[in-house]
Amino acid sequence: MKVQMRRYTLKEGAREPFQKVFLETIVPLRQALGFQVLGAYWLSEREFLWFVGHEDFEEAERAYYEHPERQKVRPQELLEAMDTRFVERLL
Repeated sequence: MKVQMRRYTLKEGAREPFQKVFLETIVPLRQALGFQVLGAYWLSEREFLWFVGHEDFEEAERAYYEHPERQKVRPQELLEAMDTRFVERLL
């Protein structure tokens, strides 16, 4: 499985609206498309880290962003910065 780490710095005051869209739209949609959400963590009031995996990550990612439910929400508007990278499992 290919795993991606996604680290976000949220805009001031965006924690609650971000958490709502993450839990109500992003996670269920990712799971419906075969992704595994491997963990999600608040690092601070404005820093969020999560890990998501899929066997065919690139194709599933394309389907995710093209999905009508995903296009209804704009979580990127709540973000100040984003760092995404694929990670390799050690343990």
